[in-house]
Amino acid sequence: MAPAVRAFNELAVPGLGNVWFGRQLVLALLGIHLASRAGERGFAVSNIAAANAVEALAVWWTYQRRLGWGERHERLPGSRKLRRWKDAEPPSFGEAISRSFYVVQPMRIGTLDPLATFGLVNAPSRRFNSYSVAPRGESLLEEACPAARTTLESWVTGGELPYQYNATINDIDPTQPVVPLAAEILLEGFLSGGERERRRRDAALKWVSALRSHAEGHASWNNRPHDISEEHWHDMRAGSHFGLLLTAAGAVDTGSLLDHVEAALAQMGKREIALGELPRLLPTEPIAEVRRRAVHFLDLRHDPSPDGMATRLCIDCLVRDDADMLSRLIERDGRILRLVDGKVLPGPAFAGRTLAFDRSDTAALLSDEEEDRAEEAPVGVLPPLPDGISYRVGNLFHLAPDLLGIADGRRTA
Repeated sequence: MAPAVRAFNELAVPGLGNVWFGRQLVLALLGIHLASRAGERGFAVSNIAAANAVEALAVWWTYQRRLGWGERHERLPGSRKLRRWKDAEPPSFGEAISRSFYVVQPMRIGTLDPLATFGLVNAPSRRFNSYSVAPRGESLLEEACPAARTTLESWVTGGELPYQYNATINDIDPTQPVVPLAAEILLEGFLSGGERERRRRDAALKWVSALRSHAEGHASWNNRPHDISEEHWHDMRAGSHFGLLLTAAGAVDTGSLLDHVEAALAQMGKREIALGELPRLLPTEPIAEVRRRAVHFLDLRHDPSPDGMATRLCIDCLVRDDADMLSRLIERDGRILRLVDGKVLPGPAFAGRTLAFDRSDTAALLSDEEEDRAEEAPVGVLPPLPDGISYRVGNLFHLAPDLLGIADGRRTA
């Protein structure tokens, strides 16, 4: 279902990826620039290595020199890992790129599409290592990080960090907004590209910008915002219904249908359950909820997903026999559960958890592996939005101040 999910997100805010503040793009672009400069001096440094290292250094330095290690910050991933280095000297380039130092899924991953969409890089393919800094990207770096683009050149090739480091930290601190001239360049890039995609990005930006001055938000699908076209709104709504179906069927949120199947397998202490026995072991409500969500999507009579993938899933969810429906969902999943010769078996992601386990607990149970990814945009500070709307709308709400060069009163510390 990943292609369908991606397609619906692209229809909502094309090309935004998982970017929700301006310095995500700046740090990734700075890494590409530094890798290119290293290559000019005869050093083989990949874009990925340089960008990951710059991001790791930026996060460590900001905790170490600016914020302290008391609390996690939403823009600074990996605090648990990085805290081990709080009494150490600043990391070398080699230390900064090691898996033991920083998260293995950094913020850089979410910049792959927007770097190209905004015209900040030359992108012969969708491989990050193939990117080179475009003229617009060079202009952005000149405004956003005039010191770091030169002071970090030696560090990337194994040298020392600058002795006078305040200007460099200022340039790469992820908690700070981009400077006004950099915001102008980002906005120019955001509003560039193909006409249809550009119009949708522009409309979405106008909508979320208006929402910033209306605490009541816009929570109803029944009232289309003035800035969003009818076609755009229908696509967003279809994406929301499809996402809610996926959540009910098999997302990781406690209470989904596949969560109940996993729990049944765990509670029985068995390594397998005959498919035919499964429906009687499950509560009826999760099955009914999946069917309801499938009907809601089909009732829209609008499926812009590739090759009608969303509709095909809905049809699978509405087969008359519960065991047949479960078999189709399990075969599609293949991660938590597997179906082999009519038996339901644990998959590679099976954790054997019962529904009494709180998957949202992020305190004592937070392991390095669970923390080993970049933070998502903070949902709690968003205004009310329609149920199930693409996460990219929330991301754009947070990104808007860095595009428009305005103070963000909602930004949390």
